[in-house]
Amino acid sequence: MRRWLAAVTALAVLSGCGSSSEPEAAPPAGPAATEGAPAREPAGDDPPLDVCQLLRAEEVTEIIGANDGGRGGDGGCTWENPETYHSVTVTIGRTGTAPGGQLPAESNFGETEPGPDGIRFAQGNVVEFAVDDRFCDIQVVTSVTTEIDRPTAVRLVGLIRDRV
Repeated sequence: MRRWLAAVTALAVLSGCGSSSEPEAAPPAGPAATEGAPAREPAGDDPPLDVCQLLRAEEVTEIIGANDGGRGGDGGCTWENPETYHSVTVTIGRTGTAPGGQLPAESNFGETEPGPDGIRFAQGNVVEFAVDDRFCDIQVVTSVTTEIDRPTAVRLVGLIRDRV
């Protein structure tokens, strides 16, 4: 948890390096960011889902380099490179959180814009998507000042959808 908080703090500091006089911290993804968010409330008797098993070690290493192997809990998993603070975070919502495979009207991460295949892009390199009737998100961070991680996140969404 300390590493995750350090990564979020580092990202917040780095996001202030832009030209704006009012730096905006990127909202973190994963379990801590979604506490109390209605879209993540348990909807039923879901069997436990090991989110850390949804991506293979080599798939994550290809994106962020050497990492901690993934740390999970509460429907999420975060892989972090402790030297670069690059990370991948995946959160899989409970059944019933995206009825009919549709994302809720409101995002947990502020304003969004549409992406391919029912995906929507949110602030902080977050990509929201549905898997069956589960509301999910992924955050890929190798850059906090650009949208360069979007194609990678979209590719990982496809892998995750095939594996849930």
